[in-house]
Parts: sequence; C-alpha cells; structure tokens
Amino acid sequence: MIKLIEKYKTKLFIPNENPIEEAKKIVIGIQQFLGIRDVFGDNKELSKLSVVGMLVFPVAFLYTGPFSQSMYLVSVFPDKVDSFKAINCISSTCVPLSKYIFMWTSRNRLRTIMKMSHEGLGVLPEGSPARARMLQILHKAQGVSWLVILNQAVIHIVYLLLPLILTVFTNDRYLPTTPGESYGLTPKYETPYYEATFVITTVATAFSAINQTGYIVLFVTLVAHALGHFYVITGIFNEIYKLLSVNGEESYDSTKEIDEKLTFCIRHHQFLMKYHGKISELYQAIFGAQFLMMIIVLVTTLQTMYYWNFSITILGGVTGITPLTIYCFGGELMISAAENMSEAIYSCGWEMMKPRQARIVGLILCISQRPLHLTAAGFMTMNRDTFANVVQAVYKIYAVFN
Repeated sequence: MIKLIEKYKTKLFIPNENPIEEAKKIVIGIQQFLGIRDVFGDNKELSKLSVVGMLVFPVAFLYTGPFSQSMYLVSVFPDKVDSFKAINCISSTCVPLSKYIFMWTSRNRLRTIMKMSHEGLGVLPEGSPARARMLQILHKAQGVSWLVILNQAVIHIVYLLLPLILTVFTNDRYLPTTPGESYGLTPKYETPYYEATFVITTVATAFSAINQTGYIVLFVTLVAHALGHFYVITGIFNEIYKLLSVNGEESYDSTKEIDEKLTFCIRHHQFLMKYHGKISELYQAIFGAQFLMMIIVLVTTLQTMYYWNFSITILGGVTGITPLTIYCFGGELMISAAENMSEAIYSCGWEMMKPRQARIVGLILCISQRPLHLTAAGFMTMNRDTFANVVQAVYKIYAVFN
C-alpha cells in the first residue's frame, strides 16, 4: 500500500507543469471505458477495453432505458401516473445519451480547442505572474475534476447498493429505478429475470455514471481555461495600476513597460474572444437539447413524487438539477470574470497615461463590453437568473397539470 501511495503521490498531490495534457488524460481515461478513446482527435487506436465498452455499455443502456421504457409507455398510455413515470425515465436516460453522442461527434472541435489551449498557455512567459495565475486556475480545475469523479462514483454506487441491501435484508426484491420491466424480461421480480434485470441495469447505470463524469470533467476543464485567460488580463491591468501609482506618468521606463503590457493585453483579449467563441459554439446546441430534457425530467419528477419511493424522486431531481446547476454556475463564473476584467481595465489608471496609451485602454474597454457568455441554443444565457427562471417555469408547468 505504501509503495502504491508513493507511486501516485506525484500525480495526485503535486501540481503538474502541463495541466492541459493531464486534463486530457483524465477525460480519455474515463471515456475509453465507453469505447471513446479518440476524444480529442488525436487518432488514438481503440484498446480491447474500449471495444468491449463500446459494445456492452451503450447497448445495455439503450435497451434498459429508452427502448424498454418507450415500450412500457405505449402499453400504459393514457394512464396519467404511469405515463409520467415512463416519460420521466425516458427523458432521464436521454440526458446521458445526448452527452455520449456529443463526446463521439465533437473530436474535431475539441482538437481545435485544446490546440488553442496550448497556444494560450504558451504565450505566457515562463516564471511570469500571468503564467502562475493560469497554472493555479488549471490546478484547481484538476482538483474539482477529482471531486466530480468521487461524487459521481459515490452517488451511483449508493444507487446500486441500496436495492441490493434491501433485497438481502428484507423479504422483498428491489431493483434500481425503472418504472416498467425491461422488454422481454418479465416478470422482473421472478428468477431468472430478476437477476438478469439487475445485471443489465447495473451496466446501464455504469454507462450513465462514466459518461456523465467524463462530460462534466471536460466542461470544468474548458471553463477553467477561459477563466484563466480572464484572470490573466485582469491581473496585468492591476499590475499597470500599481506601476503607475509608484512611478507616475513621467517615468520613461514605466511608459515602455506599460506599452508592452497593453500590447500583450490587446493580443490576449483577441485570443480570448476566439477561444470563448469556440467553446460557446461547442456547447450551445447540447445545452439547448439538455435544457429541454431537464425541464421534462423535473416536471415529471414532481408529477410522480407521491407515487414512487423517496429514492427514485431524489434521483430524478438530482438528474435534472445537477447538470443545470453546473452549466449555470460555470456560465455565471465567466460573466463575473468578464465584469471583473472590465472593472480592472477602467481602474488601471488610464488618466495618468500618455494620450496614446489612454486611447488603447479605451479601445480595450469598449471591446470588453461585448458579453462573453455561454448560451443554450444561442438565446438562453447560462447564469443564475436562468437557473431561477427554469425552476419557476418547471413549477408553473407542474401547477398546470394539477
């Protein structure tokens, strides 16, 4: 055990100087279990594990979730409660399924984005405060990624263990959440259908856990890169203010240094706009689709909470709320970082600069007013207001049905 800890201590607890590649390794290491080894378009060959994962996990998930529950919906319609149960399960399974499709189809765009990430880190001089800020943000993102992995593992393990424990210590048989029986495995609480259903549901749950974990880690990584560039520009303008406060506007050396910093800020902000545009383009379609699915999940969860057990209601709520919270929280961080950057630009001491320098600051300030935010389908901004509006809309739809 001591040797094992020593082996991985460096990777887990000592910051790596190439956090971009480390983040890629984490995402690839997660997604390869589902057969997606070439996440970033690096032309990685499929391993035996990836081939098995590609054949087993998605098939089990599609069979247990969308297919079987769609058949169940057809059989119980138009019964209100059972129909809502089936729709809840179908929409819940469509969320991780959409992420799986996203990870399969985004490799070329992700390759471009990761290449830009390397370029953005590469222009920051070695040993400079700007590079230190960027590395600090990326290391924090790695820590958050490991917390996400731990969180998803615990939630899904508990979800699987709970029915197993209840089955062992009670006289009844329990299964993980599905309102209807897996198609062809009926009755599901009788041997051997019970055992088969439990195994297939476990595999399907593992698919959901692995896929969502890789997707969230990727999102955290990309948001951290964008935030790092915001913080770099903010920090440089704060340095300019300190430089002017100490030396004033008459110092030739400070004037030259300010020119260099302003030039760097202009170029880096241009890079930031392009980088943010790539991330926004990458996510706006998947965000729009998932927002619709999450609203359906939350509405149907409220509709069925008195007819299903407590654990199922909690799981449905978590399925709908967690992605919504992550997207809106990440978008809110980017909006706050952009506002702080604009405030730093305005407060950099431009009134003490030479006229030419002041005009450059004014230009950067004008350009920084252009909102850089994430959107769902190009019209719904990811922020805390959107989160509140979605929650209100879900409750209103629930009230209409009742």
